Parts: sequence; C-alpha cells; structure tokens
Amino acid sequence: MLRSRFLSINQLVLQRTVVTKAKSFAVNNENKEEEKQQDIKLDNPSSNMLYEPPRRPLKHQFTHQVTNQVPPLENVNLYETDLALQEFLTKENSGQMRNMAAELGVYHWFEQGHRANQHTPILNQFDRYGQRIDEVQFHPSYHDLMGIGMRYGTHSIAWESSSSSTTTTTKNEVNPHGQLQHAAAIYLLGQVESGVCCPLSMTYAGFPVLDRYFHRTSSNLTKSFPLEKLLSRRYDRRFLPATTKSGLTIGMAMTEKQGGSDVRSNTTKAYSDNTDEKRYILVGHKWFCSAPMSDGFLVLAHIQNEDMNHRSSSTSVPSCFFVPRWLPNGERNPFYIQRLKDKLGNRSNASSEIEFNNTQAWLLGKEHDGVKTIIEMVHGTRLDAAVGSAALTRQALVQATWHARHRKAFGQLLIEQPLMKQVLIDLLLESEAATALVMYLATLFDSTYNANNSTNINETKAFVRIATAISKFWICKRTPEATYEALECLGGAGFVEESNMSRIYREAPLNSIWEGSGNVICLDILRAMRKSPESLQAYLSFMRETKGSNKHLDAAFERIEKTLATKTLSNDLLERNARTLATQLALCLQAALLIRRLPQTVSDAFCSSRLGPDRGSIFGDLPMDIDTDKLVKRLPF
Repeated sequence: MLRSRFLSINQLVLQRTVVTKAKSFAVNNENKEEEKQQDIKLDNPSSNMLYEPPRRPLKHQFTHQVTNQVPPLENVNLYETDLALQEFLTKENSGQMRNMAAELGVYHWFEQGHRANQHTPILNQFDRYGQRIDEVQFHPSYHDLMGIGMRYGTHSIAWESSSSSTTTTTKNEVNPHGQLQHAAAIYLLGQVESGVCCPLSMTYAGFPVLDRYFHRTSSNLTKSFPLEKLLSRRYDRRFLPATTKSGLTIGMAMTEKQGGSDVRSNTTKAYSDNTDEKRYILVGHKWFCSAPMSDGFLVLAHIQNEDMNHRSSSTSVPSCFFVPRWLPNGERNPFYIQRLKDKLGNRSNASSEIEFNNTQAWLLGKEHDGVKTIIEMVHGTRLDAAVGSAALTRQALVQATWHARHRKAFGQLLIEQPLMKQVLIDLLLESEAATALVMYLATLFDSTYNANNSTNINETKAFVRIATAISKFWICKRTPEATYEALECLGGAGFVEESNMSRIYREAPLNSIWEGSGNVICLDILRAMRKSPESLQAYLSFMRETKGSNKHLDAAFERIEKTLATKTLSNDLLERNARTLATQLALCLQAALLIRRLPQTVSDAFCSSRLGPDRGSIFGDLPMDIDTDKLVKRLPF
C-alpha cells in the first residue's frame, strides 16, 4: 500500500502539465497586412503546446525535507533586463525586437530549446520501398523555434523595405535599421536556442549574393526558385519544390575533408552542361553542410576545362554555384546526405556530410572567382557568429545571476557574498562589452547598406572590414571561458542536462570554429592590414578619438601603435604574434566603445580589469578600484 502511494505521488510529480492553448503575445506590427498574414493558418502549424515548469513539487520526502531551491526562471524580459542592449536598440530603431524579447523570455521557449536538443535530427536516406530520399526529420520544437524566428524576420528584416512589409532589392530602400534588428533577433533567439540561428543566419547572409547574381543565370531556374520567398516570414518546413512553398531558406557548403578552411584545396569538380544557362554538373563532396533541408545552397567547386586541366587543384581558384534541392522540372536534384554529424553542441541543428554525383548547379558570378562571390555571405555570417557568442555569454550571466539571487550558502544569499559578487560583475563586464561591440557593428552595417545616411561611407566600410574580424575572433574566443565560469556559479545544478547551462556550455566553442577558426581570423586581420591599409587607418582613427579618456586604454593603444610602427617586423614574426595583436586590438576596441556609449562606471571597470597593470587572468580576479556597488545594479536581477 505504501509502495503504491509512493509510486503514484512520484508519477504525478514527474508529469509535466501540457496546455493545448498557447499564450497570445501582442506583436506591434507596423503594417496591417502583415498582421493579417500572421492570422492565416500556415501550411505547417506549430505544435500548439505550452510548456510550463512542474507545479508545487513535493518538499517533504520520506528521508528529508527539500529547502533552499532555486525556482524555475519562468519569465524574463530579454530586453528590459539588458541595459547594454537598450543603449543600442531603442524605441525608435527596435521595430518588433522588443516584442520578440518579451515573447521569447518565458519558460516555454527555453523548454522548446531543451527538447529540440534532446531529440536530435534523424536522417532518412531511403523510404520504406528503398527509394533514395535524403530527408532529415526534426523534432516539433525545432520547427516551432524556426517558426518564431521567421515570424519576427530574423532572416529577412535586414532586406525588407523601410516603407512597407513588401520586400525590396534596391539598396537605398532597405530598412534603415534592418541590420541592427537582424543582429538583435539573432542575439535574442540565440539565448533561447542557437541551433535555429544557423539556417536563419545563412538565409540572411546569402540573400544579397543571390540578389546580385541570380538573375544572370537561367530563366528556368529563376522561375522555379522565387527569390522573394527567401524574405517571407512564413516558415514552411515541407520538402517540396520552391514554387509550392510559402517560405524558403538557403545554406552554404564550402569545406571538404582534405582542406577545411583551405577552400582552394577543394576537389569538387564542375562540368559545363549548358553554357547559355550557366548550368554545370557537380561531382564531389562537402565535409560540413549544416541545415541540409534548406531549399538551396551556395557551393564552391572547380570548373573543369582545357585551361584548368593543366593546373593542380591546389593552385586553381574555385567558382561559386547555386545548388537547389529541387530542379526546375520538379524533380529532386541528386543531393546525397551521407550521414549527420554527432556534434558536441548545436545538436538541434542537423550538420551533414554530403556528396554530389550528377548534381545540377548554376554559376554565380564569374568563373574562378568563387571566393570573391561568396565573401559577402561569409562576412555576414561572421558577424552573426560574434552576435551568437555574445548571446550565449549574456544568457549564461542571466542563469548565474538568477541562481545567485535565490540560492543561499553559509546562511547568506550567494549574490550577497563578496566573492560571488566579484565573479558576476566580471561576467557582466564581459557580456556588456561583447553586446556593445556587436550591436555597434550592426549599426555600421546599416550605414554601409544605406549610403545616403552616411557622410563617410568608404571609411565606414573599411572600419567594418577589420572590426568584424576582430570581433569574431575575440568574442567567440572568450565565450567558452565566460560560460564555464557562469556554470560554476550554479555548482552541481549547472552540470546536469536538465540545466540550460550544460547546453550553453556545449554550444560555446562552436562559433570560434565556424566561419573561420581563431587562427584563420587572425590571419585575415593581418591580410586586411596589408591589402586594405585603409581598414587599419579607420581603426586607428576610431581609437584616437577616445584618447585621454582613460589612462589604461591610452597605454594599451600606445603599445599597439608602437608595434605597428616597428618596420623591422618580418611577416613570419607578425604571423607568430597574430593572436597577441588581435587580442590587443579587440580589447582596445571594446574599451573605446564602452567609453563612448556606456556609463563611466562600466568603462573604467573594463579598462582597469582588462588593460590595467592589476588585471587578473581569471573571472572574479578584479582590481581593487572597481565600483562593485554601482555595477551590481546592472545585473539582470
């Protein structure tokens, strides 16, 4: 009898309450037609379920009483609790992003992220009759997250018209704050679940490339792949020809087994099939192709012709192609998914190894000019990688602060203990510096796409060129350290799979690898300094404007100028010290930006703890002159 009562009670505790009616959130749309579209039943509706935390768990166990437990984080406004984000994303330029921040910051969406990672994608190479289909099956939570990401225009808002909900391809007519709003959307969604940010980011970054070159291909292709559907805010998960879908996404596939980041060593070959249509046949493979259920891909391959046959693949330059999953005639394009990666993190997102065999592709841009063609896409995804890392750092801080506000140790709340306060403040400085830098860069991206609003567009472009690489290197490098320290704030509760921290921690190293690993990005910074010296001059000009504002920054920047002025530095020595230089450039850039935009309490603490003589080597090792009482008020809780 006692045993049966014990089992029934525990079954009740373990049961999660599922409510079939989702909460309705007010979305402040500027365009009435867009409001109507959101009420239309989509081709693939969401799971229509609301996840809530277990209610009133039993505190009186047979052997002990459960006390001192941290309540579930059920409702946090990801905008109102983030002072650094508010500095850049204001009422005037935020669009719908503040609504997105309010809607995402609830238990339901965090649970969706957990379930999407718990139930990883499944590859179905064949149907039950043995026919090849190469389709990936995702958990409903993944589709729900994709749905909310697209509903807020994470992939499209940067390219939408500033005057209506209709799309535009005219550079001077795009949303003047679209790049900032896109970055904010990635930042907010990335705090809930990073896996869906990958296809949304690739669609965002790939659109301008296709917009520039797509119309120069075949009319059969352009009719069968309506480009405007890439900017649709309706998520359509069905695997069907593009003309029959309400929304499309795209991906890219560049790296191969033998080369990795060295795409010039790629061996995938492209054979001309129809010169007039710029159609080619691909034969080869790609080692890392994420979001393989996207509707089309930008791919690098080597064109084979008489001139090229006499040159080795290591010295030839690849070309850029568009590979649709469905052909203009309505048939499947041969696109063989060999297997899905068993990844450390980012598990909700399918990453695959693919093979091309008689796969049709259409040339984008000029022959043997593929890197130049696709570089704009890479430039956009690199900023998104930095934004995504800033999002992880921010959410790690949110989780650690919530825990410290509610957990006691030795008779005192953790947040009230001086040493824990030091750690959290240090994490706060790291987070706000990262957030400020990526959001500021996003505003500069807006300037480059809205030339009429910028008085010095060339200097802005030059600055963005080098600053994006610097940001990608440093922010992505710091994220694993910050997330680990935040995890430790939770103790054992952060080291279990039920915690969001374990997922954040596994995700943390990824962005430093994708879109160019640390060494590749450092070499790219050196390349920008050599081949585009105006980039370095733009950086130096930006830094000199803050001269005299902080003694630690002045000293650090003086060391950079001294290093750069050394004419005896060989290329070999400069490359050997590229990480050191990139680190110094990043810290000074963050410090100068904090001085410009955030309260002096924040900038002084950052400069002292990162550039001063008493700077520490681990989080929580702060100089004595930090104003902890003021800084603690900037924590999310």
